[in-house]
Amino acid sequence: MRLKNKVALISGSGSGIGEATAKRLAQEGAAVAVVDLNEEGARRVAEEIRKAGGTAEAHKANIANPADVEGMIKFAVDKFGRLDILHNNAIRLYTGRVGDMTLDQFRKTVEVGLTAYFYSTQCALKVMVPQGAGSIINTGSISGLFGDYGLGAYNAIKAGVINLTRTTAIEYARKGIRCNAVCPGAIKTPPILKSIAASSDQGKAMERIIPMGRYGEPVEIANVVLFLASDESSYVNGAYIVADGGITAHTGMPQSFGSAD
Repeated sequence: MRLKNKVALISGSGSGIGEATAKRLAQEGAAVAVVDLNEEGARRVAEEIRKAGGTAEAHKANIANPADVEGMIKFAVDKFGRLDILHNNAIRLYTGRVGDMTLDQFRKTVEVGLTAYFYSTQCALKVMVPQGAGSIINTGSISGLFGDYGLGAYNAIKAGVINLTRTTAIEYARKGIRCNAVCPGAIKTPPILKSIAASSDQGKAMERIIPMGRYGEPVEIANVVLFLASDESSYVNGAYIVADGGITAHTGMPQSFGSAD
């Protein structure tokens, strides 16, 4: 088991990528603090991990609240005695053009998707630095590398997450801490599935622009997080790993020669 005797905390793990990651890390031996604002979802995931033979405890937290961030780190340490892996994954998403989005919507997006990542990292470092080891993984996005129509706030925070990752990595590398990011493309998370259900044509259009011809599965991102959390990535630090089915490998120009089929 790649994570035997390790303790992991995953925010936003009551569904989607966070859920898949919690289960995947538990399969590899980690004790997992399943943290989500949706307490019912967190409890369900933790129970499913235990039924599968793993170790997990659920905890409700609103990471926009600094006291809740402090509380979730304390919860993990109190329950399991240490903290080896932090996966910052929770998000709050508002859509709309830059000229139409309200200031409050932008601020709330930043509050959950960037400020909370910073503070969660800071709180985790207070545990990891004395231990002399730790792996912090942030959920970035290909939307942090490029722009999207109607996702200005999301683009901004994910770009911030990637550079926060780099800075954390270089500042704490000699303390035994690694910090990396995973940048997913279109993954079958609840928001994406809801979008597909609302417009099957839009869903099919997205599939067509993905070179692999399909959406990613949450477990495919969880496997990247597992690699970054494990000692197999011991010399990977300050990196972002893109997992997008090839979308960002394409210039965006229309086909001139050949075909994707």
